[in-house]
Amino acid sequence: MENTKSIEETILTYTSAWNETDTDAIRQKIDQCWATNGTYTDKITDTITGRDAITNLIIGSYEQMGPRSFKVLAEPVTHHNSGRFRWLAIRPEGYPIEGMDYFEFDEQNLITRIVGFF
Repeated sequence: MENTKSIEETILTYTSAWNETDTDAIRQKIDQCWATNGTYTDKITDTITGRDAITNLIIGSYEQMGPRSFKVLAEPVTHHNSGRFRWLAIRPEGYPIEGMDYFEFDEQNLITRIVGFF
């Protein structure tokens, strides 16, 4: 059975990495929550693998979205080392973007896979 509190902390750390603008700060948070070979994909991003790749994706996302802040809208729902959580991206200009991420995690509660929907 998963440690739900630890998984919540993992997701909050991951989401907060998207709020950072400094590469080193992003990488520090990613190192805390992302498995070495973790993967990420969404409707505009081909599957990427690894901590460097997700760090670079977060930095590159500022070119697409500009300044914004992400927040988790509800506690993650989990079972069998997988789960989902809803999030909101708030931007100073333009409409907010709401999304949901499906995720998988390992025995250390590190994210091994995220598939984003928005």
